Amino acid sequence: MDIDIRTLSLVVVIANVFQAFAIAFLYVINKKYRGISWWVLGSASTALGFILLLLRDASDIVLVTIILANALIVAGSVFTYTGIMRFLDKHENFRIVLPVFVVFIGLYFYFTYVSDDITVRTAILSLFLAFYMFLTSSALLGKVPYAITCSARFVAGVETTLACFLVFRGWYVLFVTPIETLFTSAIIQYVSFLFFFGGGFLLTVGLIIMVNQRLNADVVEAKEEFELFFRTSPDGIVISRLDGGVIIDINEGFTNLTGFDRDDTIGSSTLEINMWKDPGDLKEIFGEVRKKGFCENYETILRRKDCSEITSIVSAKSITLQGVPCIISVTRDITDRKRAEEALRQANRKLNLLSSITRHDILNSITVIAGYLGLAREEPAGPKLKGYLDHLDASAKTIQHQIEFTREYQEIGVNAATWQNVEENVRNAASEFKIGDVILTIECSDVEIFADPLLRKVFYNFFDNSFRYAPPFTTITVSCKEKGDGLSVIFADDGVGITKEVRKHLFERGFGNHTGLGLFLSREILAITGITITENGGAGKGASFEMTVPKGAYRVSDDEANQMQ
Repeated sequence: MDIDIRTLSLVVVIANVFQAFAIAFLYVINKKYRGISWWVLGSASTALGFILLLLRDASDIVLVTIILANALIVAGSVFTYTGIMRFLDKHENFRIVLPVFVVFIGLYFYFTYVSDDITVRTAILSLFLAFYMFLTSSALLGKVPYAITCSARFVAGVETTLACFLVFRGWYVLFVTPIETLFTSAIIQYVSFLFFFGGGFLLTVGLIIMVNQRLNADVVEAKEEFELFFRTSPDGIVISRLDGGVIIDINEGFTNLTGFDRDDTIGSSTLEINMWKDPGDLKEIFGEVRKKGFCENYETILRRKDCSEITSIVSAKSITLQGVPCIISVTRDITDRKRAEEALRQANRKLNLLSSITRHDILNSITVIAGYLGLAREEPAGPKLKGYLDHLDASAKTIQHQIEFTREYQEIGVNAATWQNVEENVRNAASEFKIGDVILTIECSDVEIFADPLLRKVFYNFFDNSFRYAPPFTTITVSCKEKGDGLSVIFADDGVGITKEVRKHLFERGFGNHTGLGLFLSREILAITGITITENGGAGKGASFEMTVPKGAYRVSDDEANQMQ
């Protein structure tokens, strides 16, 4: 009979190992669910515990092996309980779980080293395992998601049955038939191994079913949410085959947008219903989807069923439906927005024309004033009158300079922001100055930022500031570096620097010895696309203008990104 009980224990060990692998595989394919990783720990811990029990006679430190093996088995139940609680999005009661585990270790240690009694140890192991199984089953019998109610109750039934048997086992070995060794040929030992084998198997099956039921419920919920979005979205949504573009389904938003209903579209392609003003746009969208898997915000002109035209943006993504490669596209009508943009552009053009005419007239008047001032200087006059004429001449020149200055910045915010290469803008701005012996270093070769087209004027103002106020200086460095809140573009020279008092007012309108507008307008130009600017240099250390470009408003090549880290 010794052989039979050992063979049965070996079967239990092998079964636990396979169950551990099954739970591990379940975790690999369902990592998104909390708790399954704890089941992996639980099954692995239990399997290792049974392996150590089987090998206890081969160890030189039998008592240590006994304590470690049984601690691992109980820990396996603790891990399983923790996993169940997290899978159900409940909170574990560690205030009870951990102290009970510590008590178990203390008692097991005592009845191993102080009073070596395998019967008591067997009862202790059984009762503490039963305690954790009752905890697990109570959680599963409580409030759980409706979709997994049946499997949760099944697992709770397995845990409760095992727990009840373990309570009986503890009572049986204490008061009916004590055991002498793990492999004692007693009926309670045979039944125990059978329960461990069958219970572990059913528990594994139950956990797998519970995860699958939750997964199926999530799939159904996601499908219902998609169906709701698909049917109620005001945007036009089309699902078509990637190969050939045959339309499979459309939503009501598409019909409202284009006038084509399901009878017009299902089974046909958008080319066949003559919806594209330029059929090449459709080829470009499909080509980009095939290449990258998606296409975003492609602007195009579509024909409605009544032959009227609308300006739209189309976004598309490749999907697979029942094994067939398809494409889902979302179309949004931006006709009104484009009309508003065009109206705004026309208004700006008219305002600019009015500004140009006004500026031209003012400059003509200034020229006349300057001429008469020149004639007045030729007439005999006292010192007081000459002083007045000097003030008038200076004021006229100031007015002339400021009017000419407004001509350079009249396009602020008029044209749409675009992606611009930093190095190209810096070099274009630098070309307007006689750099001479000044060393210009640019460390932003493949960096682009999303900014107003007047970005070059920003760098022009930085150069102007350096050449006007920084001499003597020898170097100008423009560098780019990624940081937590975005990208830093730093323009620095090694000139005299800027004092703390001046820095407080540096970007204020009218501050400075020249027009007082250059750095103020630079800040306004950058602010159009959310770029901020500060001056972080110091007196005697050179000026350092730092532009912070927010995430999403810059892009770099992979090589450049690695260098900026």
